[in-house]
Amino acid sequence: MRSQILRGAVAGIAGTVAMTIPILVCQRLHLFHTPPPEEISDNVARRTWLLPDRSHRSFPIFWIAAHLAYGATCGTLFSLSRRWTPGSDREAGLLFGLAVWAVSYLGVVPALRLYPRPDDDSRPRQLVMIVAHGLFGLTVAATHTRFSKLPGATR
Repeated sequence: MRSQILRGAVAGIAGTVAMTIPILVCQRLHLFHTPPPEEISDNVARRTWLLPDRSHRSFPIFWIAAHLAYGATCGTLFSLSRRWTPGSDREAGLLFGLAVWAVSYLGVVPALRLYPRPDDDSRPRQLVMIVAHGLFGLTVAATHTRFSKLPGATR
């Protein structure tokens, strides 16, 4: 089980890096101003008073670390649940990535008032985030599968 958790965490980090690239590219193309993980982290920081807010020079490190940690956690959930999910690795990964988007952006973050619901957000940013989460899931599944095939890996 420990190897499953580690494999999932690494897959989640790989997926987070993969999804962050198009998010930042689309930000540079001015499709939106602030990436959602940055905005969510800033809202957490302002509410807790314990973390640096956007004006602090360490804030970029904080929001990137928070995004990677959330991705690692989600990757671990994928790894632990994969044996019970139907379909190919690609199908399972894509559905998982879209489920992470739905649970996060339709449920948890709006309920905690950390980020607006999709219908209150810009259309370009919504589309970018849905596509990025699909890429996240595909990358998580591919990385998880690759590590599962290493010598000594347990399923």
